[in-house]
Amino acid sequence: WLFHPVIFYPLVAALALGVILFSLKPQMRPRIPAPVAGLIAEDGALVLEGRAFNSPTRPPEQYVTVVRDFWGRPQSLRLAVLPGLPLPRPEETGVEIQLVPESSRLISGRRLTVEISYRPLPVNAAPMLAVSLQGTGPARWVRREIPPLSGIARFDLPASRNVEGLGLRAISNDASMAFGVEITSIRLVPGQAAD
Repeated sequence: WLFHPVIFYPLVAALALGVILFSLKPQMRPRIPAPVAGLIAEDGALVLEGRAFNSPTRPPEQYVTVVRDFWGRPQSLRLAVLPGLPLPRPEETGVEIQLVPESSRLISGRRLTVEISYRPLPVNAAPMLAVSLQGTGPARWVRREIPPLSGIARFDLPASRNVEGLGLRAISNDASMAFGVEITSIRLVPGQAAD
């Protein structure tokens, strides 16, 4: 009965359609930028990793790739700056990880230590990374050199009110090609409140 034309051909057509749709990798499609909550660690730090990298903004100055597993779950965030761009300007947002209001309140109005765990890209590793708090005013970018080895880059950011997200920007002086970095985890450690 399975090989009867009325059953067999629709079954084969449905199976072929399923294979075609799965080969298009719908689980890898870009997501609309959306705010994320992150996790609050025991020491009060806001931790962004995994699902927090699901839907960052995609600025015109950088290439952005969310590295996902087979099922489409986000694992890390790759960003690369376009060739020949200068240092980030205050009006740039960079690759922004937007935060939900509850997470924003945790870090708004406080000095922050931002610890970014990263891996250099195997080819064209960016020599520098910049971070800023994004909100209502112009961004204040803080830059650090990042050696071409896996590690943690620490940034001390001044207090900023009405924080809406965290901006990330790879930096390179080479105008011949894009240079980037892969970010695996971000910890935002709030310090003292601003006066």
